[in-house]
Amino acid sequence: AGTIEFIADASEGLRADRFWFMEMNTRLQVEHPVTEAITGVDLVEWQLRIASGDPLPRRQEELSIHGWAFEARLYAEDAERGFLPATGRLAHLDLPEHLARVDSGVRAGDRISPYYDPMIAKIMTHGADRATALSALSTALAEVRATGVTTNATFLRRLTMQPDFV
Repeated sequence: AGTIEFIADASEGLRADRFWFMEMNTRLQVEHPVTEAITGVDLVEWQLRIASGDPLPRRQEELSIHGWAFEARLYAEDAERGFLPATGRLAHLDLPEHLARVDSGVRAGDRISPYYDPMIAKIMTHGADRATALSALSTALAEVRATGVTTNATFLRRLTMQPDFV
């Protein structure tokens, strides 16, 4: 069970001759919550079922996409200093779980060390259209409160408001 990535050129509609294999990982991608949000499928559950020998719960043609989703990765890093990791003790952490799906493995009091990935959380939003999902992400990022280490929250929020990105 794993994730296979392809690049698809849909400029002339989706066609079998316009897909190129990129890579295969025997794990879910970090971005899997985006897929879960737009399909309503719990990919972790599916992966566990498949790994235990069950068939896929649904076929490709039974799946559909609904809306848009964004994922922002909140890191202990300093965007103003070339995105260098910011180590130290995470003194305070308040994440916008009331506004977005938040996946995190750290909490206030934890140390951010130079030995591991400095990701603090993934913040995901979903909406009926791109503008709605992006606005929700911007609002959620504005609610992030973290002290003790520098984070990229301000950079991410500014990104959500950049005209070219919007």
